[in-house]
Order: sequence, then C-alpha cells, then structure tokens
Amino acid sequence: MKILQVVESLAPRYGGPSVACPAMCREFARCGHETAIYSTDADGGGRLDVPVNLPLDGPPIRGVRLHYFHAWSFPPLYKFSPPLAGALRKTASSFDVAHIYSLYGFPTAAAAHYCRKSGVPYVIHPHGSLDPFLRTHHALRKAAYSRCFLPTIFAGAAAVMFNSAEELKLSRDAPELAHLDDPAGNGPSSVIVDVGVEEIFFSGPSEGVRHEFREKYPEWRGRRLVTYFGRLNFKKGLDILVAAFCAVAREQNDLHLVLAGPDGDGYGEKIRRWLGDAGMLERATFTGNVAGAERVALLQGSAVMMLTSYTENFGQAVAEAMAAGVAVIISDRVNIWPEVERARAGLVVPCDDDAAAAALRKILESPEAAREMGRRGRELALARFPWSAVGRQILAVYEKMIERSSRRRGMATSRVAASV
Repeated sequence: MKILQVVESLAPRYGGPSVACPAMCREFARCGHETAIYSTDADGGGRLDVPVNLPLDGPPIRGVRLHYFHAWSFPPLYKFSPPLAGALRKTASSFDVAHIYSLYGFPTAAAAHYCRKSGVPYVIHPHGSLDPFLRTHHALRKAAYSRCFLPTIFAGAAAVMFNSAEELKLSRDAPELAHLDDPAGNGPSSVIVDVGVEEIFFSGPSEGVRHEFREKYPEWRGRRLVTYFGRLNFKKGLDILVAAFCAVAREQNDLHLVLAGPDGDGYGEKIRRWLGDAGMLERATFTGNVAGAERVALLQGSAVMMLTSYTENFGQAVAEAMAAGVAVIISDRVNIWPEVERARAGLVVPCDDDAAAAALRKILESPEAAREMGRRGRELALARFPWSAVGRQILAVYEKMIERSSRRRGMATSRVAASV
C-alpha cells in the first residue's frame, strides 16, 4: 500500500500529530508499506531548521519519505505553502490512500482538493478540533474557514477518524458533520482508533539513563514529583493543576512540580506568575520538551502524572504514563477518562481546583494504592496501545477506504457504459 500522510507541522509546539504521525508511519514501514509524510517548516512565527522541498529517507524516521515544504509565516495559524500544493498536485495520484491531520489550515484544504481531483480516498483526522470548547477559540477565523472549505472537505472524505468514543460524541453536533455515517452512504463514515504508545514506555530506559537524567535536576533529590507532560497552553487546565499542587504542597514539603513540554505562545510566563504569587516557584521545574528514554525516566520517577485539561481528544501523555506503570489524575474532559475509570488506573476529576487537590492528596497518602493503579494502567496500555496493535487497526481502515473507493468507481463506470 502507498500511504500519504499530510500534517501541517511536525514542530513539538503543535502537540499530538507531531508525535503520533511519525510513530505511526514507522509502524507502517515496519509492516512493509510505502509511506510518505508531507509537512511544512512552520514553527509558530518562525521556521523549523530542516531542509525544504527535498525528500528525506532515513533518520529521523527510517523507512519513511519525509518532505518538508516552506510555509509562509503569516498568518502563522494558516500555514500557507504553495510548494506543498505544487507537490500534492503532481504526486497525489501516485498514492493509494491519504491521511490528513487537523482541520483549520491550508495543508488540509490543499490535500483534500488534490486527493478529490485524483480520486484518492482520504481520511480526515480532526485531533479534537471539533470539540465544543475549541470551536469557540478563534471563532471568527474558524467560521470563515468552515464556510469556505469544510463542507467540501468533509463531503469528499471517505472517513473521519476520532481517537476516542468521547471525542466522537462531543463532535457529533458540529454542522460540518451533518452527513457523518449517513445511512444512504452520502457522507464519510466515522472510525475510532486509539493513539499508540512507543515500545520504550513499556520496556523502560536503562538504569544509567534514569540516573543521568535525574542528575540534571539536583533540586529533585528527596522530592516526590508531580509531573505534567504537554504543551504549556491555555486548553491544558494548568491553572487547575497549579492551584491543586500549591494547595497540597503547602501541607507536604517534599513535593515538586515538573512541567515538561514546549512553551509555544508564552503561556509559561502566566504559570510562573501563578507559582510566584503562591510562593511555589522554587518548587517547580520547567524542563521544556522531554522525549524518548528521558521522558520514560521522568515518568517512572514520578509519584503521579496529572493532566487536568479543559479538552483533550485522547490524552497520549496519559496512555504513556499508564504504559510506564504510573498512576494518573485526569479531568473528565480528557477523552480517555472512561477507560481510565473502568480500569481503575487513576482518578478522574471535574475541572475544579479543589477536586484536583483532593485527588492529589489521595494518591500521595496511599503509595501502595497508587502503585496498584499504575499496575492496572499498564495492563490496559499493554492490551490497547502498542503501535503494533494500533497500526493494524489503522491499516484496516485504509483497506476499507480503498475497497469502497474502488467499488464506487466500478459502479460509476458501469453506469457510464449502460448509458452508451
């Protein structure tokens, strides 16, 4: 199978797709499928330091052809890229299927357009963009884009991919999805597929890596770590997390907050002010993005991982924490929450400071119960989230899309022949 992935950017500041897309493509390559990623060099108001308009084959994604195309830096959210459009116009027809990430940007509109023209079936992957909470953010820009592009984009899609049943449920009333799962087959079908977790979260890093990583942060010695993974961003509920941590840290002197993630839009300054006003800034560490073996080392050295987001289409960091055997505290807006609750792998709370603080106290007061949560979470992750399992599910979706597209083309050809 020849698979095209179109993702607006692989810069860490953009979160989920920048991690999930390369990992998924590695799994496709391992299974023997020919895979290409088309992306841009957009990185906020700047650019990634990558070669553009040249196919890269090998590291950092072995077995996958990676193409970066230059994008205009203004407007930064739209990622307008004539070179990307040109490449899609020339090459879209050479692929069997396309996977298009996100909604509100030029790469999505361009990829959908050229796939439709070439008769290539494509799946749209909103990554939470249709959540009611996010629909109100940049509402005017999104309304204009929706009016101009989204009806055609969704009408031409073979499928719309969601990462949890909760994400699909919350997105159902979006006007753009009016024809989703139409009984007459006049719209795209919905599919639900988990986000995968890399093998290293299950196997863990070496003792040497764990030791070297901890040595970078001497302020952590003798401390119990409350860890957050993700972008420093308004939607992540960090106001709730910081308030809960400060309330409990006033009672327990050995707590330390670790905020591990890129600061894409200066939101970290707000967090520093909140911590400073509470007298807790010295009991927090901003590590920036932490990846690979060090990310696992940080998780395994944490007392608990917290994610109190206002919206989260899945919660990849939560799945990673469970794979590493760490108890989690998450909000009921992190859409993996039903799975966490059913597995008793952590505590689920509303988006409320006091509720989050109470959950943190409960975890910290019973280390044995927390270890048992971690064990159950690891069992869930092993059963559901290895990329080998998730990759098979996505490949099955692609195969159905191709089969459906071929059947429709055959029917259209038959109708034309009958009319002659």
